[in-house]
Amino acid sequence: MECCKCQAAIPDNAKFCPECGSNLVDAENLRERCIIDAKKCERSVSQGEGSRPYIRKNFDSRLSEWKQAAELGVREAQWLLGRCYDEGFGVARNEIHATAWHLKAAEQGYPAAQNHIGSCYQNGIGVPQDETEAVEWYRRAAEQGYAIAQSNLGWCYDAGCGVAQDETEAVRWYRKAALQNDETAQFNLGVHYEWGSGVAEDKVEAAKWYHKAAEQGYEKASEALKNLTDELVEVERDRAEKTAEAELQFRTACKEALADGKLTVDEKHELKTLAESLKMSTETVKKLFDEEKRIFLRNQKVQRAREAEIKFRIACKNALGDGKVTIDEKHELKTLATSLKMSKEVMKRIFDDEKKIFQASQKVAPTRNVELQFRRACKKVLADGKVTPDEERQLKSLAKFFKMSNEAMKQILADEVKIFQQSRKARPSKNIELQFRRACKKVLADGKVTPDEERQLKSLAKFFKMSNEAMKQILADEVKIFRQSHPKEHSS
Repeated sequence: MECCKCQAAIPDNAKFCPECGSNLVDAENLRERCIIDAKKCERSVSQGEGSRPYIRKNFDSRLSEWKQAAELGVREAQWLLGRCYDEGFGVARNEIHATAWHLKAAEQGYPAAQNHIGSCYQNGIGVPQDETEAVEWYRRAAEQGYAIAQSNLGWCYDAGCGVAQDETEAVRWYRKAALQNDETAQFNLGVHYEWGSGVAEDKVEAAKWYHKAAEQGYEKASEALKNLTDELVEVERDRAEKTAEAELQFRTACKEALADGKLTVDEKHELKTLAESLKMSTETVKKLFDEEKRIFLRNQKVQRAREAEIKFRIACKNALGDGKVTIDEKHELKTLATSLKMSKEVMKRIFDDEKKIFQASQKVAPTRNVELQFRRACKKVLADGKVTPDEERQLKSLAKFFKMSNEAMKQILADEVKIFQQSRKARPSKNIELQFRRACKKVLADGKVTPDEERQLKSLAKFFKMSNEAMKQILADEVKIFRQSHPKEHSS
């Protein structure tokens, strides 16, 4: 054990120094109080406030003890007193005295003082400027885990100041300090990650360290974080767009390859080549192809079901066309449903739907235009006074085409039959009667009516839409007139 004042050897548990008579108990208590003050300063430094606020606040009450302890060789007190000389707190500001006290503490291995001496040598404050010496003092403090010294040593390697430039070594020391929450080191580490100097480029990692420094109020880090974030957003947007374009191109190729329901060896090779050109991973390629295959199979299934439903609905419409479904038609519908692989539930649902549609259509009157067209067709069929089975089928087919109900079709046909019958009983117009009378006179000119002439008169009457009664009446009148005008020919 040594006396902290004269460094003389003293026995263990001794209370006084045998050489200088110092009270060792009092000296130890003084040393403990100075150590507490130094730790509070260090805590203030670690929080980014620096040691100055604490020393300025407490030097009035503590300066005398710091001086006493410094003279007794307490390194923490020597550093505190050196800071007072740096700032002029309680003593006249004096760089030489400040450096001297810091150097005493540094030589005793106190890291805060070693870092300060490194700064003095680097900037020529109180000592001749010597960057190499500065690096050595920074290194002593850094190797003890002192964050500020680690950051300073990293900068020396970064700038080649007092040591050969080595960005990798700079990053190593920055990282040590950054992990201890040193804002300057966090910012500098972010810079190296952003530009890929001394470490692989990683802008996301750079943003992380900028963010940590910015949270401590480091303005340069805040600005760098904003710029990098904007860049990352733009890069991510471009990457997302390129990825989307690549995926769309590959999906389109998959659709084309799957279009015929099978994938040839050549098509597989083309897809693989395309994926490689788009720089797509094996996992992404498999995922996209499997998705397109599932979509294709699902669409095929839906398409087959839709086609089957349409086909079955047409068959139901045909079966319901005459308003009733025979046993044979029911059997045909069941057979068709089986061939289309339709379940009984689906078959029944579709048939019931079509039945409802058919029944609803029976209650709907045709439009005016449809009715007029169908009436014309009826008139044409009735022109000869009768409706043949073929003509009846034609009318039914036309009504079905017009989507007319059976009731509407029958009603219109009945109306036209009635109109036709009434027209046959009606007298022809005066003009038609005069034309027909002339024809009769011409036929009677020779006093007789041959079978051919009679057929001609009937054909003309039909053309004029004259009833048989009207035709016979006019012919009889003309015969009577002819006989009255040729009595001799008639008697002979």
